[in-house]
Amino acid sequence: MYRAKNKMSFFAMHQIVKRLPEFDIEFHILWDDVEYNDGWSKKIDEVGFNLTSYTRKQLDDYCVSLGVSEEKVDLFPQFSAIYFVILAHYLRKNNITDYYLIYDDDIILTDELAELKSCLREKIPVLLSEPMNPYCDKSMIDELVNLYDESAVQCYMARNPQQLGFNAGFQGMSLEMYDDFLTPEMFCFMIDLFNYNGIYDNDGNEIWGSERTKIDTQQQSFFSTMNIIRSTKNPHILNPDEYFIAPAWGVHPKYGQIEGDWNGAGWDVNMKSKIIHFIGHTSNPFDGFVGKPKVFLDAVDKYLEVEV
Repeated sequence: MYRAKNKMSFFAMHQIVKRLPEFDIEFHILWDDVEYNDGWSKKIDEVGFNLTSYTRKQLDDYCVSLGVSEEKVDLFPQFSAIYFVILAHYLRKNNITDYYLIYDDDIILTDELAELKSCLREKIPVLLSEPMNPYCDKSMIDELVNLYDESAVQCYMARNPQQLGFNAGFQGMSLEMYDDFLTPEMFCFMIDLFNYNGIYDNDGNEIWGSERTKIDTQQQSFFSTMNIIRSTKNPHILNPDEYFIAPAWGVHPKYGQIEGDWNGAGWDVNMKSKIIHFIGHTSNPFDGFVGKPKVFLDAVDKYLEVEV
């Protein structure tokens, strides 16, 4: 679900084709702003990416066709990440693909991706850890594991013995995770697993803290948990010393204290990863900074100057 056919989207699409030239990449993108149009939109159309575009209306209609009530669909904007879940279901239900690499538009890929590529060749689920945030994907884990018998717990523990937390913005996913939800009845059941109450309380105040985290990370929890327990192939956890996601603060388990501010310094440790994701909470409205940090924006500009 990219925001629009804009500079960020062009960069993301061009970059992954450039970094993974040996793969035949199909893009399946839900555009949040379908009316957006600028010079980068034209470039996306002209480059000739293997692109299939979707709108929210298309996926809303897909849900209704499978029995989801229009009243429930009207709640989707309260939890817009549900569209990630729905789009991947659509790909599986319609036999478009059985393996899906979800790839956000705020990621820097390095040239050294051999470990990732070996997994992609074999369609092995790929998990990118957030070593400083093991609870980033645990908001739905109890509910999801309890859908199955004790073997699901055993499977999860065997495949993720360190109880690591995994990023949802970059994850190689086996779409087998949807095979229990392909009938209309079970699809509706899956849709009802999620909370659509939104991020504001009854008084109109924005929710923060652990309650906000539970709301915001539902899709992340669904993807990583189901990818682990419902794939026939053992998921591969990318080497956490080389592939990791970290915020611009805290103590990294290998590289130590991360110091700096949200917009400038503080990214030196993160830049050591072979996949660098400038995750959502790099924005800090309490400190007056909203958006992507300068180090990311500079990297995008540098890439486009050299490669395009």
